[in-house]
Amino acid sequence: MRATLVLGRIAGVRVGVHWSVLLIFGVIAFGLSEGRLSKAYPGHPWIVYWAVGVSTAVVFFASLLVHELAHAVVARRNGIDVDDIVLWLLGGAARLKSEAPNPAAELRIAGVGPLVSLALGECLRWPRGF
Repeated sequence: MRATLVLGRIAGVRVGVHWSVLLIFGVIAFGLSEGRLSKAYPGHPWIVYWAVGVSTAVVFFASLLVHELAHAVVARRNGIDVDDIVLWLLGGAARLKSEAPNPAAELRIAGVGPLVSLALGECLRWPRGF
């Protein structure tokens, strides 16, 4: 999948988004602001619901980007060139130019993304105790 819009480079890796990200971004923002948040927390101005909905969508895609960056950085540390990262409809993909040199490197590259996502989830979980 090719990026529709290139955002720039992070840690030396080209980062782009596919047009489908706009669709999912809109679904998340609209679904939260006009649906879930307004029903769960009634009585606030519409701008508050939209601010939270859009902010949540931004944090969601930022967390996807960090997940993919983790794969890319560990791949580079294991001697694999990284073509780019593309965020799209179902998440993201770090496109590597070659295979891992050995099974241990493959495990490190594959495992670091979920570990970073787990760490982010624990850091962003609020309020504590839920």
